[in-house]
Amino acid sequence: MLDISIHYLSKLLGVVYRGKPTVYAKRVAIDSRYVQEGDLFFALPGEKVDGHEYVDQAFEKGAVGAVVTDVKMVKNYEVQNLLITNDTLRGLQDLAKLIRQNSLIPVVAITGSVGKTTTKDILFSLLNKKYNTLKTKGNYNNEIGLPLTLCSLDKNTEAAVIEMGMRGLGQIDFLCNIASPTHAIITNIGKTHAEILGSQENIAKAKAEILKYLPEEGTVLLNLDDKDLLLPYLKECKAKINWFGSDASADYCLESIIDMDENKSIFKLRALDEIVEIELGIPGEHNIINAISAIGVARSLDFDWDSIKEGLKEIELSKMRLQIENSTKGSKIINDAYNANPASMNAALSFLGEFHNKRKVAVLGDMYELGQNEEQEHKLIGEIAQQKNIDKLIVIGKLAKHIGTGAEEAKMEPENIHYFNNNDDAISFLQEYTQKDDVVLVKGSRGMYMEKIVEELMR
Repeated sequence: MLDISIHYLSKLLGVVYRGKPTVYAKRVAIDSRYVQEGDLFFALPGEKVDGHEYVDQAFEKGAVGAVVTDVKMVKNYEVQNLLITNDTLRGLQDLAKLIRQNSLIPVVAITGSVGKTTTKDILFSLLNKKYNTLKTKGNYNNEIGLPLTLCSLDKNTEAAVIEMGMRGLGQIDFLCNIASPTHAIITNIGKTHAEILGSQENIAKAKAEILKYLPEEGTVLLNLDDKDLLLPYLKECKAKINWFGSDASADYCLESIIDMDENKSIFKLRALDEIVEIELGIPGEHNIINAISAIGVARSLDFDWDSIKEGLKEIELSKMRLQIENSTKGSKIINDAYNANPASMNAALSFLGEFHNKRKVAVLGDMYELGQNEEQEHKLIGEIAQQKNIDKLIVIGKLAKHIGTGAEEAKMEPENIHYFNNNDDAISFLQEYTQKDDVVLVKGSRGMYMEKIVEELMR
């Protein structure tokens, strides 16, 4: 809770204030639908709507003030409490930076091509056992969402886990300048955004912008698989560097998987010089790797093993991330529909492949932003589907048809591959085809809206 004088805040931000001098704001809001009593509303411009159109609604719902650029768009603006600036988004970012600068808590920044949100959820579960921890809500990981999260820091917050997204060079730099992280995880360097950045080397360069912001007393966890890509940037890092992965040379290394089912994973971890058995409350080898990076951060913050083990047993993942749901037909739906790229597709198919003695159905959509290699990357996913012994492959979209081609070339029987142009046609087929005890994976890029398939299969 902010609990700050709007008049005083205007002076801190260097903006003009018009209103009562004794009004205090409790929270920050950018969506008038969710404004609560005591909020300070930021009228942000958008591609489709302008927040200034909703300032009046925000005041009606109890906002005590608004940050605007054009007072004349506000009804009865003469009697409202208004902070006037040239750039409302910059105002939100400046406020977030100010709040962060006045907080001495550990802030862990998580970036990477795959696994950011799941790693954030795992680390939150760990840290929250000991600290009152703030985490990024949903995928609020950009130039709007990150400052909005930081504006929720208050005197009771003892740690924060902040997710950082990236779509170009300089963006992680910009976010770190606001968040001032003390610790970090780079989950991996994949091929997402290759269309924008041109190469995996440039993706590594963009992700590595986080390194120069970490203090000497901080720690960063880096994926050993990406060592060659990250080496050129390590000299910029003052913090302690720990490598994680499944290779024996990693500081935090997956020694072996002891047991795994649809609800949990039990594995043996070598953490520096210690061997520890861990039970993780979610399945999947890729999630074990995500958990290992989170464990590395927790250990750097002096968490003992009992606290870590307790924190890993029950993890609440964000929606549409390998979320297992039971349909009315009795089949299991693996809802991994939030997004997709080659690495996460591989991980999801590997997870589906672990369901032995079940009929395994993969429903896969286009993967976006892969650049000039998009056709080959889709074909490789088809090969993986065949290797994982998927019984039925359903592909949706212009790019996903190459997944089917790749599977055929890898000798999957053509009658087990079905091509569809849109979700509705695929839904019609799946409603007829799926039956009790099937395991159905649904995954595709965000723009494919694959969750609509899950919704229909759950009816």
